[in-house]
Amino acid sequence: MERAPRSSTGMSFTPAISTLATPALMTLWGGHLPFAPEREKLQRELGRLELFSRICVSEPYFALQEVKGEGRGEVVARLPVEPRSGMECSPLHASEVYQHLSVLGACAASLVNPSEGPHCYLPRRAWVERLHEGPLPRAIQPLHGSAKAEFNQRRTAIAHALLSEPDGQPLFAMGVDYNVLHAESFVRLFQGTRQDPRPESPCWSPAVQVPRPSLRDVVREGECLRGTLGPVGVELCQGHFVLFPVLPMAAVVEGLCGLAGTLLGQGEGQQSARYFVTRGDVRTESFAHAGETVRFDAHRLAVKGRDHYFDCWASVEGRVVAVMELTLTCLD
Repeated sequence: MERAPRSSTGMSFTPAISTLATPALMTLWGGHLPFAPEREKLQRELGRLELFSRICVSEPYFALQEVKGEGRGEVVARLPVEPRSGMECSPLHASEVYQHLSVLGACAASLVNPSEGPHCYLPRRAWVERLHEGPLPRAIQPLHGSAKAEFNQRRTAIAHALLSEPDGQPLFAMGVDYNVLHAESFVRLFQGTRQDPRPESPCWSPAVQVPRPSLRDVVREGECLRGTLGPVGVELCQGHFVLFPVLPMAAVVEGLCGLAGTLLGQGEGQQSARYFVTRGDVRTESFAHAGETVRFDAHRLAVKGRDHYFDCWASVEGRVVAVMELTLTCLD
């Protein structure tokens, strides 16, 4: 599918994450999907506590079920599906795909990390591509995730991931480029953002769902739609990361996709329109920490047939948190 050209956001970029990035993202699939069935592989159960100690992410952001290692740097898991409404017509929303597959890719990378000890796997760049023909209803049972990862430099890793129906039907493919920091290095780098839990802070319970990000003060200017989130509450950051609450990039993706989807509907002359995410390419530039207010912007660049091309970004007081190239396909 032809890609629309990018436009400038006019924002300033922080080097905190960028300086740790790989110079370029590796080619992902080379014309074929990963994880094509080859042979029955031996599986090893990977317990949650073991994985938490490897990747520095915990519940509830970590929501994978039955994670198993299948080979060197290869893992599979069941991906949960929570009830959710909206105009995105896919078995799993793109933000959830990002959340679960980026965590699964980190699990895979942790198995081949040449350095011992806990590490933080920070997605520097990732893109998601739809593989299914739609629209499809929301899934009602856990989906299947596969990921394979390798280290291409000492502090960088790349993962290829695939989301499928339980019967094997491919739904989404995703590639993630990680910066990998030892937990001690992460603490030193972000010591100024540490927030110790308050005594009255409630502990997370599996019976309580993490609230979804909700934008306020949404306004439109021409082909741009913007809104704000915040100040970001620690409840949106649970499990990401302990003592250093950071707004998960999945929440940023959800806000940007939702904003673009709203703009798509307005462009069709109605308040809302059904769509699915055909492709999203997101680049992380910095973190939004608990207590900060995040501005979200979606700018429609072009419309070609049913495909709407967007340039999106999230920022904190002019500092870019993430930029995203997004293609939505309108179904109405």
